Amino acid sequence: MGDVAVSEKKLHWHLQGNWAPVEKELSESNLEIRGEIPKDLSGLFVRNGFNPVSGYSDHWFFGNGMLHGVYLEDGKASYKNRYVRTPYYEDDLNVMSSFGNLAASPANTHIVNHAGKLLALEETSLPWELNKELDTIGVEDFEGKLTTAMTAHPRVCPETGEMLFFGYSMMGEPYLNYYRVSKEGKLVQSEAIEIPRPVMMHDWNITRNYVVFMDLPIVSDMDLAVTTGSPFGFKPECGARLGVMPREGNNSDVRWFDIDPCFVFHSFNSFEQGNKIVLYVSRQQEAMVGGFKDIYGGETTVAKLWRWVIDLEKGTVSEEQLDDGACDFPRVNDNKIGLYSDFGYCMQIKTDVESLTFGENLFKYHLESGKRTDHHLGNNVAGGEPVFAPKPGAKSEDEGWVLSLVHERNSRKSKLVIIDAQAFDQEPVAEVIIPQRVPYGAHGSWIQN
Repeated sequence: MGDVAVSEKKLHWHLQGNWAPVEKELSESNLEIRGEIPKDLSGLFVRNGFNPVSGYSDHWFFGNGMLHGVYLEDGKASYKNRYVRTPYYEDDLNVMSSFGNLAASPANTHIVNHAGKLLALEETSLPWELNKELDTIGVEDFEGKLTTAMTAHPRVCPETGEMLFFGYSMMGEPYLNYYRVSKEGKLVQSEAIEIPRPVMMHDWNITRNYVVFMDLPIVSDMDLAVTTGSPFGFKPECGARLGVMPREGNNSDVRWFDIDPCFVFHSFNSFEQGNKIVLYVSRQQEAMVGGFKDIYGGETTVAKLWRWVIDLEKGTVSEEQLDDGACDFPRVNDNKIGLYSDFGYCMQIKTDVESLTFGENLFKYHLESGKRTDHHLGNNVAGGEPVFAPKPGAKSEDEGWVLSLVHERNSRKSKLVIIDAQAFDQEPVAEVIIPQRVPYGAHGSWIQN
């Protein structure tokens, strides 16, 4: 990568505008606030993202993980950003030089809180632990029991406190592994799951009694890497299917259900209704047709809200598009993960551009009906993933706030918007002005004090 000319580097959309990395790690208190932060909104909003140390990366996915944290307490706000200091950062590695070293994680995709630990995640590596001050503590391999990659999208069950996750492999069987971690943070179950080929499995689903794997046709192919520069490509001829397994089951218990070829980067939620499993997903008709460079762009490669219903008794799946809004980065109230939920939140994606472009709206869906409520962030304001923060003692699912890091293109300022989820189409109750530009990123979490 070091021999790429500066003029050539500038051609990459993920290094321009608000995609470009920032250099400074800051710690700032008494931030400017527009409006009033609710007194009972107290905790840490933290978001992960891609911020290459060198200022250059071959792809959006490959930059070093940088965490941006906004601390809210007593109506005041402070900010801190820190790199996740893995070997990928410390030794200034790139994807090829770190390949095969599970500890050398970019740690750039998500950050989750479980058993008193913050874990920075990227799906081809081991997780890395941090504290709430965003200091890096070290690699987390669950006392040596985790020897494969971990997904960036584990699910924490709100009823049992367990963290469930999987890991996929491109290099050899088993191509898929399943794990269950107790509420105390101990890895208590590991299972190899048989699938016929290595696929990109970015996200998945859980319910009260089951997990649901998505074996979809973005397939690893090293021959493809020679022609496109990507080890993955879309091959609909390989088919698509959903694998249902009891949460404490094993490979022999998995039931596979065929669906139409497609891809899903992210799921809203899933739950059981009698003998059926209902899933709400951001579904793309296709993705990565030409490799990594073609993740989004145009109607067929942007996600829209779909519902899948798996009938365990009949052995069938019904598939239904619920809305035509282009959206991704979906979330629900974390207290409803794997359980029936009325509402989901996501970010608009623009369809009239060639590169990934975040839209000016956030969406709130009533999932069963597909009815959508829009929150307009403002002209030339680009959104970020909406994260739900429940109101302490809430009596209803949507009693709380939606938090999102957004960017004002004209002023080049970034801000955390705080939206009353029950008045979603109204102005934010507060905006926290961040003391530096925050590049567009990936996923984050709300951690209640």
